Amino acid sequence: MLAVLRQIAEAVSQQPDLTSSLKCFVSSVRHAINTECCSVYFADYSQDDFVLMATEGLNPSAVGNFRIGFTEGLVGLVAQREEPINLAFAQTHPRFMLAPEVKEDNYNAFLAVPIVHQKKVMGVIVVQQKIARVFTQDEESLLVTLSAQLASQLALVEIKELLKQDEITHQTSCLKGLSGAPGIAIGHAFVVMPKLDFASFESQKCQSVSAEIALFKQAVSATRQDFNHMSVQLSDNVSSETRAVFQVYQNLLDAKSLGNSVEREINAGWCAKSALKIVIENLANQFLAMQDEYLRERAIDIKDIGLRVLHHLHDTEQAHKTYPENTILVADVLTPTMLAEVPREKIAGVISVSGAANSHASILTRALGIPAIWGVSELPLLQVDGKEVILDAYAGRLYISPSSMLLREYTQIKKQEGLLHDQFESEHHLAAETLDGEHVKLLVNAGLELSSDLASANFMDGVGLYRTEAWFMQKNAFPTQAEQEAWYRQVLSAYYPSPVVMRTLDIGGDKMLSYFDVKEENPFLGWRGVRVSLDHPELFLDQLKAMLKANAGLGNLKILFPMVTDVSEVSQAKRLLERAYYELEDEWSDEFYTIEMPEVGVMLEVPSSVFLIPEWAEKVDFCSVGSNDLTQYLLAVDRTNARVAELFNPYHPAVLRVLNTIAAQCQQFELPFSLCGELAADPEGAILLVAMGYRSLSMNPGSINQVKWALRRLEVRFMEDLLAECLMQPSAILVQRLVRNFIVEHGLSQLLYTCHGLNDPIKSV
Repeated sequence: MLAVLRQIAEAVSQQPDLTSSLKCFVSSVRHAINTECCSVYFADYSQDDFVLMATEGLNPSAVGNFRIGFTEGLVGLVAQREEPINLAFAQTHPRFMLAPEVKEDNYNAFLAVPIVHQKKVMGVIVVQQKIARVFTQDEESLLVTLSAQLASQLALVEIKELLKQDEITHQTSCLKGLSGAPGIAIGHAFVVMPKLDFASFESQKCQSVSAEIALFKQAVSATRQDFNHMSVQLSDNVSSETRAVFQVYQNLLDAKSLGNSVEREINAGWCAKSALKIVIENLANQFLAMQDEYLRERAIDIKDIGLRVLHHLHDTEQAHKTYPENTILVADVLTPTMLAEVPREKIAGVISVSGAANSHASILTRALGIPAIWGVSELPLLQVDGKEVILDAYAGRLYISPSSMLLREYTQIKKQEGLLHDQFESEHHLAAETLDGEHVKLLVNAGLELSSDLASANFMDGVGLYRTEAWFMQKNAFPTQAEQEAWYRQVLSAYYPSPVVMRTLDIGGDKMLSYFDVKEENPFLGWRGVRVSLDHPELFLDQLKAMLKANAGLGNLKILFPMVTDVSEVSQAKRLLERAYYELEDEWSDEFYTIEMPEVGVMLEVPSSVFLIPEWAEKVDFCSVGSNDLTQYLLAVDRTNARVAELFNPYHPAVLRVLNTIAAQCQQFELPFSLCGELAADPEGAILLVAMGYRSLSMNPGSINQVKWALRRLEVRFMEDLLAECLMQPSAILVQRLVRNFIVEHGLSQLLYTCHGLNDPIKSV
């Protein structure tokens, strides 16, 4: 079965358009199951019906014309139930609907399965046969597996086709993702491709045949140099017979083997990349069709050579590309490095196909104030490269090739956004104090954007979380103690006399060091945070000493241990801190400054740590709730996984009840507490947190004015009434509905615009 699945999936993925893909699919499935008819129906949500898109066995003239309602016939029943239906006598079923135009009168046996992608029924696959029989479990299993395996591929082909049609008809396409950092961006897509393959782009025609041939020859030459270099590198380690494979590769690159075929396709009008794709895929399929196992395996060599030439073609094109004035950066998986490569003044927005809105890179975009959308699945990257786009990161929408009307509308929205920003900014110098006189410390989460951190020290109460790992991630090796001391001193001085809570090295999960790469099956439950520091005391002591020395004469340092799960971990960490302190005290006995022992705290981000508050009250000076990880672990949701990203919701009643319990227990045991997760940066979340008793909230700099503006217009007693209602709700949806109603009732509806944006009637793919 696996071999059949692979063959069908590969054959479908190589088709240039939706029609060809579906024809290939029904033909392959019909032969695989050895039946007489296979058909595919696609859901048309604009008309609430299914349309016959491809068939082998029914009337071919019905393709594209025959439609059946969502609630009609056996096809509608399969979609409604979202499960297979397997019948020996389909025409006797009460939901069977006779449709003379499709000519299925002679078929009795009927097996249908839904095509479901991301909880959405995309269509139905149907196989039929004249002989009355129930299809076997193996046949049903094959069809179900094919549906699951190919749903995303068919979705991708469908999106590509819709984008093509919209480009031809000058219509706007809209794709949906998850809002990462809020805002509106209008600009041109610039695609970054760390992983490139032939399936990632559409075949395109060229304007200059001679230029494309020159480009191809340059890429072949670069590939030859690659193979020569590899052969030389391996000369001391492998036999000459083994290295002979590179000569085979060189021969395949010759004009007679590959070059002439590619140039022929370029002369036919295709661009170099498209011509290469056509030739490589044809050659690979020829080898795969051969009976001899050795020859079939040569298809892998052909694809490898083709990909190497493709990468050189792409790199040459990229070298000649410049970032547009309003760059919308598009990537399969966004990394901090990609952001750093774009000049800050040119980047207007970010789109990440994979990943989720709560990943480390997403938090970085919020810290920088760059509108971002995550999880725009099945976006054909190279098909949007260079196109004008609108990024509505409030609603999580991406508009491709927007109409002039839509551009005018969003230009106006951006103006309104700017006016709201100015409204919040106008009170930045005032105290964060509620109407009834409760002061709330608003601190900043810092360390992600090193160049701007030191300029953000105005009108805030200090740094609630300084992420030291961000600096480590930008280095090529572990920084020396002296380098760390210099940087920490600069940070502590910039915010002096306000407190700076420095978190010790917190790598792991989605925060990895290029020079200290750790491969784990489940990194979020693995070797991260304080676990790494305790396993490498030499690194930990260096960091602690650098912090202590940097704090000399200032005294505004606080140290925070991340990812603690057990009292023994804190005991070990404190012992190492004491060791660092006493060793430095001896070294600095004759220095002008004296070493001070700073306050020490723990992050509450693992469920076990929440139940140790009585112990923490005796061991540490303060605690800080990391709501991002705490939400992840409470809800068992990987916050970097786009497939389950919608389940990550800090307004989940369980999360709110835990946060409320933490506040109550910390007050009971007189343990100072704060919260430094993204929940604090949302005015809706800040309102609930203040109601729980949190009087110290840390957030990205761009959110402070907005949260301050909201708190200055509310009384704590009304927030507490709201919280009591929210804690009794069974779902996050009902919690957020209550909070938004509360905001409107208190005349703060501007907050809903800045947090959630505007809905619009534009079509969604």
